[in-house]
Amino acid sequence: MDISYEHYKVFYHVARLLSISKAARFLNSSQPNITRTIKKLETELECELFIRTNTGVILTRQGKSLYKYVNEAYKLLSTGEAEIAADSVSAKRSVSIGLSVAIPNYIIESSIIPSIGVFSQAHPDTHLLIVNKPTPELITDVREGLIDMAIITSSGINNPEESRERVLLRFSDTIIAGNKFRDDFKKPASFSYILGFPIIGFAQTTETFSMYDYVCASKGCVYHVNIEITNYDQALAFVQNNIGLGCIPEYMALPAIEEGLVFEVRSIDRLPQRRVSILRNDFFGNPSAAVLEDYIVKHFQHSAK
Repeated sequence: MDISYEHYKVFYHVARLLSISKAARFLNSSQPNITRTIKKLETELECELFIRTNTGVILTRQGKSLYKYVNEAYKLLSTGEAEIAADSVSAKRSVSIGLSVAIPNYIIESSIIPSIGVFSQAHPDTHLLIVNKPTPELITDVREGLIDMAIITSSGINNPEESRERVLLRFSDTIIAGNKFRDDFKKPASFSYILGFPIIGFAQTTETFSMYDYVCASKGCVYHVNIEITNYDQALAFVQNNIGLGCIPEYMALPAIEEGLVFEVRSIDRLPQRRVSILRNDFFGNPSAAVLEDYIVKHFQHSAK
């Protein structure tokens, strides 16, 4: 059976994105061209590979079976191309990296920026583009090849990307409140009781909001945010001024707790452990991004010692 590689390439991207329109945009083609190619492949293989839905396409049983092998083949080809590109003077000299808005500034300033700085000094000809977005948007951008890599926060509760992540560090949040609320929290409180107070947190589009929404729902209550902030430093400032309660990483809360500026709200229910991870899509073969990822991972490993 002599089937064109281009047919498998189109199949791969439609299966990866589960969308003919997204695959067309990614391949700089038109939807009719993509549809015709898929139809030709289905004719050659004498089976149906996709089922159309209102939101895109889904793989049939035969489609899933084929994708398993095409995925591996594409991965090998991409790796080979990346290795050749790495040895070429025409290697891609730009890297786009996304930073989750929920990453504490302390981590960005003490670990992420220094590691990017070391990479930049070693590779001065490489152009770097830094973007800030919520974790869910960054995961989509990496998956669709819009950016090369992303550093995200996640908990694993409702994030299926963990197998593709390289974990940089793990941390836990703690609930804190200003001294105005001390009499309200003399004993451990339930989530439903805590949510009766003003809550300071991230917007609904963030992974952090999604995580707390999931946790609260599992306890039979509805999570909400009264004051939306864009970073943990803002959350701490609002809490210190007795405006509401907030959840921030334990290591950020500890100094303020020790100084008596805020206190820990003890909860009956435990909060899930969280992580800061780096996510990169190997299929797009940017050798410069692979090198930068190693710089970042090594910096975090060295800092942990």
